[in-house]
Amino acid sequence: MLQLIVKNPCRAYGNASVYDITNLVKEWPITLQGPGFSAGEYNYWWSCAGKTQYCEDIDTAVCQQRIDGSPVRFNAGNVSPQLWFGLFNGAAFQTNLTWDIMYPNLQSDPKLIDGTGIRVTVVHFIVDANIEKPLFTMNGENKYTEYSITVRGKCIGQPAVNQTTFAQGYCDPQTGQVVPAHQ
Repeated sequence: MLQLIVKNPCRAYGNASVYDITNLVKEWPITLQGPGFSAGEYNYWWSCAGKTQYCEDIDTAVCQQRIDGSPVRFNAGNVSPQLWFGLFNGAAFQTNLTWDIMYPNLQSDPKLIDGTGIRVTVVHFIVDANIEKPLFTMNGENKYTEYSITVRGKCIGQPAVNQTTFAQGYCDPQTGQVVPAHQ
């Protein structure tokens, strides 16, 4: 489990490691399309800092809406209760690093079963040296309103070490460069 920084919900820390997805895209939210569990296609808007602009709650990390024109939108995960799972020690020296962010939503009423109950989105990150720019895949919905997104790429905000200065930081997806952890 990684530690979150309240000032930047797009960044988490381990022991001498920093994960930072702030610059994963040029502008948040990112729009993805994918299947629902039973049927139908959905739009999903994801913003690591919230403010998806589509769900009313500014704490919403992921918002979901059917593509068929239904006006109903669902909060599929909140920023404030998010959990980051990744390598705590030595992540900058790992090859094929993976980590996850889980965004559970803040359940309005545990008795409700009409779609306003708990939902959760898990974003899987896979460092892949063969993919130059971040690649986003909406994997869809599993049973019981659990959604899955995968991000793959060579530089997707993972802990990294500058090979010239040996400074530890993270790989900035916009520049492909190692940014020192203290910035």
